[in-house]
Amino acid sequence: MGESTSKAIMFGVGIFITMIIVSGVIGIFSQMQEIYKQVNETDTSIASRFGKYAMYDNTTITGMDVINCANKYYDDPFVVVSYTDIDVNNIDGIALLQEQLNNENLKYEDKFSSIVEEVEYDGVIKTKITFTKI
Repeated sequence: MGESTSKAIMFGVGIFITMIIVSGVIGIFSQMQEIYKQVNETDTSIASRFGKYAMYDNTTITGMDVINCANKYYDDPFVVVSYTDIDVNNIDGIALLQEQLNNENLKYEDKFSSIVEEVEYDGVIKTKITFTKI
């Protein structure tokens, strides 16, 4: 009877160790799945952010488009619109842009090249849309 008890205990220990190993592997896969899910969400978020500004990336646009872009994003905390080295990211920038329009330094039909890039402003990564008159 001692030998069969010993075998039963060894069998029980074997099952217990197997359960611990399987639980550990399942736990690791579960954590990896969560990490991959977060990476996918981040990638999707970055792609949608860049897609949002695709019409301004390495394109030629008009003065009207510059004004529309500035009006659209001037109060967005994660976007900086730059017109001839002036950041138009608040109401004062919009007023300056309007002044340029009134003085005919900026015309609706003027052509601009535009670039979209990620830059750091005050420790925050922002999307910068830069317009340069052609």
